[in-house]
Parts: sequence; C-alpha cells; structure tokens
Amino acid sequence: MAACGRCLTELLLASYGLHPEDLARKVRDACQHMAGDDVVILLADFDQHELVGFDSDDELTVLIDAPGPGRAFTTESGGTEHLGGGRRRLWLPAKDSAERIGVLGVVDDGSMPPVLWESVASLVGELIVSKAKYGDHVVLRRRRRPFALEAEMRWSMLPPLTYTSPDVAIAGLVQPPDRIAGDAFDYSVVGRVASVAIFDAMGHGLEAASMANVAVGSYRAARRAGADLCASLRSLDAVIASQFGDFRFVTAQLATLDLDSGRLEVVNAGHPPPLRLRPRRTPEVIDCQVTLAAGLGCDPTVTVVELDRGDGVLFQSDGVVEARSPGGEFFGDQRLADLIGRLTEQATPPAEILRQAVHAVIRHQGPRPGDDATLVLVRWADEAKLASTNC
Repeated sequence: MAACGRCLTELLLASYGLHPEDLARKVRDACQHMAGDDVVILLADFDQHELVGFDSDDELTVLIDAPGPGRAFTTESGGTEHLGGGRRRLWLPAKDSAERIGVLGVVDDGSMPPVLWESVASLVGELIVSKAKYGDHVVLRRRRRPFALEAEMRWSMLPPLTYTSPDVAIAGLVQPPDRIAGDAFDYSVVGRVASVAIFDAMGHGLEAASMANVAVGSYRAARRAGADLCASLRSLDAVIASQFGDFRFVTAQLATLDLDSGRLEVVNAGHPPPLRLRPRRTPEVIDCQVTLAAGLGCDPTVTVVELDRGDGVLFQSDGVVEARSPGGEFFGDQRLADLIGRLTEQATPPAEILRQAVHAVIRHQGPRPGDDATLVLVRWADEAKLASTNC
C-alpha cells in the first residue's frame, strides 16, 4: 500500500508542470515504486477500432476486438497474462471517471494486489484527459486520419462520452469521427434529475456543424436557466429560425429522467423515436408526440413514460436506422432492437453496447457511410446495483 501511495503521489505532483507528450515517461518512472516495469499506455482511437501506443515513436497497435488489452477495454475490467517465473502482465482500463480512454499495461512479480494497479490506471486515465487540453499530442495519437473542419467543431462541443453514478448511466457515441457534422448530443445530471438531448442539423458540412453547435449552446443555456423541456425546445426553434432562416432546421429530442421515480419526459421535434430497453423483454419504440423540427415553428408536447428499475432508453439519429447497405437495404429498427437487446442481455457495459451498435451500422453501409450516426443510451440503475452501492 505504501508503494502504491508513493507511485500515485509522484504522478500527481509531477502532473502540475508536465508536458502532455511526457506523461508516458513519467508513468513508467512512477510505476517503479510498485516494482512495475515494461509499462505500456494504449489510447483508443476515435473510431474505437484500435488501441494505439501513447508515444509518437510507439508503433504498437492492437485491435479493440482482440484479447488482452482489447478485452480490458471492452469489458472495463482488468485481465492477467501469466509470463512464468511468478511474473505477470496486467491489462487495466484507463478511464476518465467513467469514460474509456485506453488501457494501461504493466508487468510485475505478482506481489501487488490488482486493485492497487487499478488505482494507478484510473489516475492515468484522468491525467491523459486533463493533459490533452494543453496540447495536441493525445488527440493526434488517437486520430487515424485527418479530421474535417466540421468534425473539429463537433468534438469540441461534445460532453464526455460516458457518465455513471449509482443510479444512472449515460453513454453516447458519434461516428464517423473524422466527418461528423450535423449530429450532436448533450447531457447533464443535477440533483435527482438527468437531462439528455440529441440533435441532427439538416445538411452536411460547415453549415450543419454550425447549426448543431448553436443547438447545443441554446439547449445548455435554456437548461441552465431553469427552462423546462417545452420552453427549451421553443427557444431552440426561435434561435435556429432567426440565425439561419430560409427553411433551415434541426431535429431534436430532449428528455429528463427523475432518478427517484423513473419518470421519463420527452419532447420530440421531428426526430426518430427512442427505444425502451427492458430486461428480458423485446425492446419497444416509445411513441412520442412529434412536432415540427426546430426552426420550422415547433409546438412541443411532453410524452411521459414511467420506467422500471433497470430499464434503458436509446436515443438515435436517423443515420442509424435509415443507414442503407450498398444494395439499398435499410439497417432498420428491428435490426437495431435485436442487436441492442442481445448486448443488454449479456450485461455489456453501456459504452460498449454503443460501440458495437454503431460499428454494425457502419459495416452495414459498406466502405463509406452515407450519413452521421449517433446513439445515446440512458439506463436507470436496477435495485440490485443500488443495494450493492449502498452497502
């Protein structure tokens, strides 16, 4: 325990003046306090297909769907490879709070409890994200190809892709990362209410990206001013009409979830309906009252759903179910529901459900996706998880 304390302390104190690209070196130095060597930091690329080495000269690349470090990433749990002579390699997920950033690999003699290495990996994840704000090294390592200007705009507005607490989990994913433009999402958890929104601005390129950014900004401003769902949507409608005019529009879906009662409220402005995910039951479409898209004079009506513990709600953009194969076949609601239902039954983490679902959509379309694809999953924790957390 003392050795772990020295390792964590060295990392924390060194982080104050550390250049982003020097983080891996400092992690290797600090791990020596715990007799750890052959330390590797792998970052998830923005496509979430591969794990890539942190250092610029590190050519190590591992498929996320492969065993070892890939499994640590997808399951969000550590794995061990026994090397002989009492030595082992640990693969541990590096997360920023709940968001998966990559994987930490380390070799030791087995004397340290894995939970201590988990604490190191957790700090490494937090440091990667904090240091990424001060330079481009981390972002560039995670990119497998250049990003369009609209994609730069989109990623700058996105919240962390995953949030978890004892009573709610929220995960979102946008693809393709290098060309995403009009799709966006946002969320907030304040007190006992989780707020979620998903947007899809018409068109492609810079204009779509600009409208999506305005949509997110308008939603945040209204939410933080205490506006309810209908008032927030009317405010968005007014700003899109005044700033872009000429029949430009943004489809939107805003929702709140009461974390005590499970009461879900949704307003829908021309957006595809969400799916309700229920344990051991077929996913079902939530029949929302639909109004015109924001910018076209929307007049929203609130739809109320009383969720049960353990239920999830999947929000989607039209680039998911309307994705076409090269032969013209839609991906469709049923295919999405079957996939999400199967992954949910397998107790797959929410972020991994979205990764696999979005990749299935992209594979369905062939070499070049025709539209942005965005999914946001909100899951209200079941009684068993709450009980274990409160013990």
